[in-house]
Amino acid sequence: MWMHNGGIAEFTRLKRQLQSTLSDELYNFPQGNTDSEWAFALFLSMLTDPHAESFTQHELRDAMLKTISTLNKWAREANITEPSLLNFCVTDGHTVVATRYISSKQDEAASLYFSSGTTFDEYAPGGHYRMSKRDKRENIILIAIITPKMNVLQIPIIDEFHVSDPIQAKKRGSDFAAQKGLLSSAYGARRGGSVPSPLQPTQDELGAAVHDGTSGEDFPRVEAVNVAAA
Repeated sequence: MWMHNGGIAEFTRLKRQLQSTLSDELYNFPQGNTDSEWAFALFLSMLTDPHAESFTQHELRDAMLKTISTLNKWAREANITEPSLLNFCVTDGHTVVATRYISSKQDEAASLYFSSGTTFDEYAPGGHYRMSKRDKRENIILIAIITPKMNVLQIPIIDEFHVSDPIQAKKRGSDFAAQKGLLSSAYGARRGGSVPSPLQPTQDELGAAVHDGTSGEDFPRVEAVNVAAA
């Protein structure tokens, strides 16, 4: 399963090049023309065997990094200067890999939240569910992870858009993502720009969580994007 929240800048200028790199099978895989569908096809092409029933977190992580790197390379070659918002999430049913990313050193990435727990409970009629957990602080669910114990790995994406200085990273402006309607204002201002941003992970990071039974259910409050595996 694949999710993309954001947009590949000037995708029509990159689409033909993306398609030319795909096998016939993957070229025929997308059912539409959105950048999200073709990004998924590109991601699948980065896997050694896209037909495998499961993957290690390293395989999914590496394929995700290659996907982002390739899109950035094509944008650079096409002289595209508008940033791409690349919040991706993929799962094989065992491992979840998610990114909060923007191809810019000055701009804030789109919002990304996750929650973990052990059960889903219907909290309102009509099939409205949310996750139940010991720690009730998180009510927004983007990535839902049902597992008794897990580890969360937080890995920065170090490329030309990475800002290593945490003080400089906090100066990223929120206007670009807000203009795209992709920045939440639920918890007040946190970074530069005119639109409030919630307390959430910094961009340019990717997380991976692997179930090995060594850590508890509750997540600490950390400045990172988390990928989870059950």
